[in-house]
Amino acid sequence: MGETLWIIAGIAVLSVGTYLMRFGGTKLGNKLALSERSQAILNDAATTLLFAVALAATFFEGSHFAGSARVLGVAVAVFLAWRKMPLIVVILSAAVVTALLRYFGLH
Repeated sequence: MGETLWIIAGIAVLSVGTYLMRFGGTKLGNKLALSERSQAILNDAATTLLFAVALAATFFEGSHFAGSARVLGVAVAVFLAWRKMPLIVVILSAAVVTALLRYFGLH
């Protein structure tokens, strides 16, 4: 139970941090004279943070490797997203691929 609370707290902190980064970008963007490059970096910071969390969740579950099935499921999702498939197709395809791989014994 204690580990679950730490995970929920981590998600909450990341969510609040992401929101504050977005909110700060809109509020401070008009008051600070930043170059276009700096503005682009600030706009991409929240996305980079979420990508890092997603990448860690892809490869690790706790302190152990999450398994090849999850990695291959995410790879399918990335490929389909790159091909600009609808979000529901991406999500369902990744879930089906991961489930089938686990069903056939690849963890």
